[in-house]
Amino acid sequence: MNLIKFVSTLVLLLIGVFHIYSCAAIQGPPGGPKDETPPELIQIIPEDGEVHFEGGRVELVFSEYVDANSVEKAIRVLPIISEEPKIIYKGRRVYVEFPDSLAQDQTYIIVVDRSLKDEHGVFFNQGEQVAFATGDNIDRGSISGIVIYDKPVAVQLWKIRDKEDDSQFYNREPEYVVDASNEGDYNFKYLSKGVYKIVAVDRSSSGRPIVLGRMNYGLSWFPNIQLTDQDTLTGVDFRIPKKIGNTRMLRAEWMTGNWCRVIFSEDISDWFDALPLRLIHPDSSVHVPDYFLDPMDESVLHIVMQGLDDLDFVTLGINSLVQGEETLIDSGMIKVKVDTTRDTTYLEIKSPKNNHIHTIEEDRTVPLGIIFSKLIDVTQSVHSFQLMQDTVLVPFLVNWETPLVARLEPKMNWEPNAQYTLQVRRDSLIPVFGRTLQDSVGKYLFKTSEYQGFGQLIGQTTESVRERVVAEVESMEKEPQIFRTVVNSEGTFDMNRLPEGNYFLSFFKDSDGDNRYSFGNLSPYRPSEWFYLYPDTVKIRANWDLELNQINMEK
Repeated sequence: MNLIKFVSTLVLLLIGVFHIYSCAAIQGPPGGPKDETPPELIQIIPEDGEVHFEGGRVELVFSEYVDANSVEKAIRVLPIISEEPKIIYKGRRVYVEFPDSLAQDQTYIIVVDRSLKDEHGVFFNQGEQVAFATGDNIDRGSISGIVIYDKPVAVQLWKIRDKEDDSQFYNREPEYVVDASNEGDYNFKYLSKGVYKIVAVDRSSSGRPIVLGRMNYGLSWFPNIQLTDQDTLTGVDFRIPKKIGNTRMLRAEWMTGNWCRVIFSEDISDWFDALPLRLIHPDSSVHVPDYFLDPMDESVLHIVMQGLDDLDFVTLGINSLVQGEETLIDSGMIKVKVDTTRDTTYLEIKSPKNNHIHTIEEDRTVPLGIIFSKLIDVTQSVHSFQLMQDTVLVPFLVNWETPLVARLEPKMNWEPNAQYTLQVRRDSLIPVFGRTLQDSVGKYLFKTSEYQGFGQLIGQTTESVRERVVAEVESMEKEPQIFRTVVNSEGTFDMNRLPEGNYFLSFFKDSDGDNRYSFGNLSPYRPSEWFYLYPDTVKIRANWDLELNQINMEK
């Protein structure tokens, strides 16, 4: 009996051990390296490229389990079908259920875009497209190119139906949508013959009609794309602007007295001198105020007005500013309440702050900008500054650029890597409104840099230039500098005094002659200007001439 109990107990223990090891065998070991391998599409049933397709189920098999929540958004059927296919998730397998009422002689595409991810959150590495045809052949038309944009991007394609659709196509959903890669590459495949319009959009807006003024987009320089079912069109490239819509007034803020400021949607320094700004009083009389740019933010305009006695409000108006076919600034009107409250705050110096580094140049004296928080009475504010290097007084000149900015320039150039002290005297600095500086003498320590280094870029294209082409370099900095020059008819260009650093180099056909790249417009429709992006980083070194020969802009 004891032997029977012993054997029974031993059997139960062995079963328990076997059960434990069996359970452990189907689980991954704890810890270990994080899964960073993207999922892959490894099988399609029926096979990619099947003809005489009658609808029903298509099975997509992935290399690992995919995230159920990403499937619906990541997988779509193109062109759009009125009866939307069902998407069914089954772990590593996704089923696409087509209706049986498909169009005749039509190639249908299943697109798996890069928003698909696995159960560990690793995204699909590159979009996939698989095709099935209801007729005898798979359409082989294709369009590909690159999109220049600093955010995730998608490209949308509309097949034009009639003359009205040619101008209004963007008001409906596109038939085809693909995501661009991290490098901006995109590719539409399996397109049927026809006329198409193409637009690049921020990926957050993909698959939807385009709402003008609310969605950012870029156009190609191809106004229409006409394909046969075998055409392969490459180099359909895009640049998307960083802003949405035209420049416009956003709001106005009354500062004090007869001084207010207007905030625009972007930098207006390029058109500052041509601003059609006007001031409208309640009696409908129109006045032209004095105005100047903010020294620290070139999207802000300061306005000084006259004749505001007994006025409760004024209206700031701006007419649209147009150059050629492009609207640079939208018209607008803003009503502003006049605030006559007395200003009792102290004046402050916004720049330079202590430990400021002033960038200097060897062959010219770069003025030091002194920026104030309030308007200064320039005629009464004399002998307000003192400049010292160590304990030695430095002779200088002062130029009041605006009532907010004084430019201080030593009579002898700055010393590199030197320590300076700026002293500002309270009793000789008179603000128009409010109090002067709180301290009797403000002291601000700052340093100078090494002398700024400059280089030269000389270029030669492989072909002569028949139209106006502009070469543009943009520095690879958080706040980039942009320099432009015109390429001459022999295909050569020359840029002097480029600050040392790394740059992007590009070219564009300046069709409208405004010396700026035009991204195109949907209403009225106008394609973008042609451009070419030089593939390599341009490295400018101080006191060096960089020569780039055999630039082939036809690639």
